[in-house]
Amino acid sequence: MTNPEIGHGWQPTALVITLLSASAREVVRHWISCRRFLDGNNEPTLLPMASSDEAGFSALVGQVNQDLAPAVIFNELLRKGIVEQHDSGCLLLRRSAYVPGTPQEDDPFTFTQEQPEAGQVLRRRRNDFYD
Repeated sequence: MTNPEIGHGWQPTALVITLLSASAREVVRHWISCRRFLDGNNEPTLLPMASSDEAGFSALVGQVNQDLAPAVIFNELLRKGIVEQHDSGCLLLRRSAYVPGTPQEDDPFTFTQEQPEAGQVLRRRRNDFYD
């Protein structure tokens, strides 16, 4: 069921489902469904790669599975064109990786109930191209 506070849900695209390993798919699913990793517009946030912050890429991977190595997941996502690394070191989940969707109640992919981090200022671009 769609979270009423968000108004819509994101679903991974066929590109993600086809190209990525099961572990990398789960990381993308978590990135697009966990409030901690969504910005004020409910878009996936830019994530700092080299950060011990709770809202960084390493924390995202760790929430999916503590046994996963963030560098391995990052390399797969980058190699397959699912993320791009900004000059600041932040990772952007490309728009080609997710689309609006409305998860069903029995779908294991649903919004988590975590609250967004206060003061989070990282924002994503509206598309994957630099102006």
